[in-house]
Amino acid sequence: MLIKIRPLDTLFFRDGKPFTMGEESWANTIFPPPPTVIYGALRSCYFASHISELSKAAEENDPTKNLKINGIYFADEENDYFPLPRDCVQIKDEKNKALLLKLEKMAGIASSCPTKYVLQAPKLKDNEQVEAIQDGLIKLTALKDYLKGKKESFSIKPERKKEGKEQAFSILKLKDKVLLEPKVGIGLNRKTGTADDKQGKLYHISMNRLKDFCLLVDFEGLKLDKVGLMKLGGEGKAVSYQKEEKVTINSDKLKLEDQYFKLYLSTPAIFENGWFPSWLDQKTLQGTYNNSQSKEKKIELELLTAAIGKYKTLGGFDMKLKRPKPMYRVVPAGSVYYFKVLNEDTAQRAFDLLNNKAISDVYAEQGFGLAHIGRIHEDVNG
Repeated sequence: MLIKIRPLDTLFFRDGKPFTMGEESWANTIFPPPPTVIYGALRSCYFASHISELSKAAEENDPTKNLKINGIYFADEENDYFPLPRDCVQIKDEKNKALLLKLEKMAGIASSCPTKYVLQAPKLKDNEQVEAIQDGLIKLTALKDYLKGKKESFSIKPERKKEGKEQAFSILKLKDKVLLEPKVGIGLNRKTGTADDKQGKLYHISMNRLKDFCLLVDFEGLKLDKVGLMKLGGEGKAVSYQKEEKVTINSDKLKLEDQYFKLYLSTPAIFENGWFPSWLDQKTLQGTYNNSQSKEKKIELELLTAAIGKYKTLGGFDMKLKRPKPMYRVVPAGSVYYFKVLNEDTAQRAFDLLNNKAISDVYAEQGFGLAHIGRIHEDVNG
């Protein structure tokens, strides 16, 4: 089932940093929310309509235990969007064009990087440099071209709108769709329900106001009404939802004839070994991925390189045990891994095994580590 979630007010999703009333005065907001927040909202929505089953929550007979998130996307009135792949960069002082980094063999370079290959910028003019595109979103149509290896560059929506006809673009910045609104609050006295007169109870937060922007969530294993309301994020803000048509990234089966492919993560992932998937040996960078749900079952791979960005932190609170959940370092959405298939297999087998699968070591059922397989644009030598 795919639902479109529309906020009815501002939303607040706190980052993983500790926030204790009286010790901290500013809580940072993030967007999009981590899959754990959406997973919890779906479960709460179900129990809100089935109050008699609430006592079964987090038990063996929990009616929501088979819930599985298969996709988290974004949409406005015209397009669907995904996190921008992190091997896309922009030239400094030229903000309207994104370029793909190229895979190059690391030769004659002293580096602590464990991989045999690196990602380098294409040939540029003298004194030109590239930089990461912060909080970028890519249109679904452009993402399909990216995964098929059809393009080396993509247009970015200009920050200032020019007079006349609006320019076509493939990439936009999150700030174009999500506005920050500061809010000041004060802690309440639980006995009186009025403002607490103790010092240190004043706090500031930034709320997210979505501008013609929605969340799309694809899930299975849970029955919800086709239209309804639910609570989402901090302060239990109300959102509406309605059933939508399915969104497919790789609508046509991608044909990969060589041994090389890239793996794009459309949602954050949690790996036991930091940014390394647990099935990879950290010294040889080789390993066997085993998916018991697939007919192919397993495939041997070698990591060539990756574009992962800075890690994020994820925590939470266990309502059943009434204590904080373990804190994880999370590989951010949009991260890209480059692989070589070993033992004379082709990347086509990797596509059949890994595409549209959750490969996260932790919380895979909640939608972490949703992978999509793509073609490497240039030939790989060595």
